[in-house]
Amino acid sequence: MKNFLFVFILSIASISCSNDNDSFEINGTFTHDLLNCNNSQNPENSCTEYVWFNNNSNTASIMLSGSDYGAPVTYKLKSNKIDFYYMNGVKAELSFELKNQTTFIRLENNDIWLKDE
Repeated sequence: MKNFLFVFILSIASISCSNDNDSFEINGTFTHDLLNCNNSQNPENSCTEYVWFNNNSNTASIMLSGSDYGAPVTYKLKSNKIDFYYMNGVKAELSFELKNQTTFIRLENNDIWLKDE
């Protein structure tokens, strides 16, 4: 009976100590295709939004809403949320909920961004 009680208590303790904060490795490129985008009049504007992460260095480049260049940013990861800041410290209008290693959900509009493989 003592062994059963010991195993039961040990099992409960190990379950209660599980880590709820999954560790995400932030790297690679995530993209989102803009709906109803037509860049035939100006092919320099992209119909795809991008975030390029620089190998877990807390820096990235973002290209949003049809722009034709990537802006350098830093980012802060807290739990499963990531916020971006321009180099002058101003918060970018881009933040994500990290669903998993390959899927982010943009918090401003619930768009799904996928990792390029």
